[in-house]
Amino acid sequence: MTIKVWSRTGSMHALLLTLLFWGAAATRISNNLRASAQSIKDEVSQPSILGLVNEDQVLNGVTASSRRAGSNHNDQFNDAEEDDDDDMDDKSFLLLGASSDIGRGGSDNNDKDFCLKNKYRKRTFKVVKEMPFVGLFPELKRTRRFEGSGIAYAKGSYWVVFDSLRSLGQVDLRFSFRGPFNRLVGPVGEESQFEGISYDNVTDTFFVLRESMEHEEHGLVPLTEELRLTESGNSYEVLERCIVPFALQDVNKGFESLVVFWRDGKRHMLGLCESNFCKTVQGPDPPGLQRGNGRLVWATYHAPEDELDECRWDVQKIIHLPSDAYLLDYSAISFRGEFGADVAVVSQEDAAVWVGEFDWKEMEFVTSNSDGTRMGRIYHFPRTSECRKQYCNVEGVAWIDGERLVVTSDKSKGIQDFRCMDKDQSLHIMALP
Repeated sequence: MTIKVWSRTGSMHALLLTLLFWGAAATRISNNLRASAQSIKDEVSQPSILGLVNEDQVLNGVTASSRRAGSNHNDQFNDAEEDDDDDMDDKSFLLLGASSDIGRGGSDNNDKDFCLKNKYRKRTFKVVKEMPFVGLFPELKRTRRFEGSGIAYAKGSYWVVFDSLRSLGQVDLRFSFRGPFNRLVGPVGEESQFEGISYDNVTDTFFVLRESMEHEEHGLVPLTEELRLTESGNSYEVLERCIVPFALQDVNKGFESLVVFWRDGKRHMLGLCESNFCKTVQGPDPPGLQRGNGRLVWATYHAPEDELDECRWDVQKIIHLPSDAYLLDYSAISFRGEFGADVAVVSQEDAAVWVGEFDWKEMEFVTSNSDGTRMGRIYHFPRTSECRKQYCNVEGVAWIDGERLVVTSDKSKGIQDFRCMDKDQSLHIMALP
């Protein structure tokens, strides 16, 4: 039987021999790499045969033609690169995003140019919190269809109207799952066609907007309903229905949002037209699809003069949205605070929000700053990892504060991309970038 005894001194000798061996090998490898690098450098210093490749392109493995502003060859943002797309105005950037919208005839080649622009980061909302309506209310009243179309703040809560229900949705400020103070107010009923809601703090009543209705004398016109909550707050009563004698051309392209306010002892309203020029979107080259021609209708309440008369809103002025609100449609409007200057206008088709200023004294939008630059900006809802639209049905908007908005989404349509289903029939809180 042979016994091998390893002394501490012997072990140290073996370790030293091993280190010497690998050290020599590493030196040889380092010398070889240095020689190869010098060889490459010598080759690069010579003119290329084709005259197309320079030293920087060879060493970095990427040609200049493959570089894009705001991105690198790994499709990642690079703050160190020059932000060449800063010169792209909001209109051009909006159209770039629309060109890749496969739901509206855009490209289906997975082109991510829109999302890879640095401007996308600077003009895209940050999602704070969101939840489907079906998760907000403890009692659903045997319905699962919540076509959120308008939202307003009143009495310490946010109030939502649904195109598919006559119920009002009351949501507390925590926006919590099955929150104990969230509820559906009033009967579900039939489809309401409610598109907007506004609170009148003088009369403590709500006004809801129906997009359009057929009137015997005035034809196709918008309609408002004044609602008062019952003492329990679980339901409401309809006090009055009033038309806006403003002729519409399309049954589904009427008023989409309203704001009720008082001035000089009179009640007024602002109604936002869904289409451009408040005109049709049908036929060849329809005016309703000519971007940047949004309209806001200012009307004054007129009470019935006798039993045979009916209430109405007499039109005072057609207010033009600034041309830099270069949107395809207009689904909601909100002012921050009573007579607040900050205004937000939502486009469902563009999945975007124009934010600008309004002059209540002149009853006009502020179009430019004191230095002559354009006042408004267009912000975008986040897209998928494939740079596809996912917030396809945003219809309502209300300010939370100067940095955050709460918006509502309608039900996605069968003609839309399947990605639109994920965010539909929901409430979303968004922060400005």
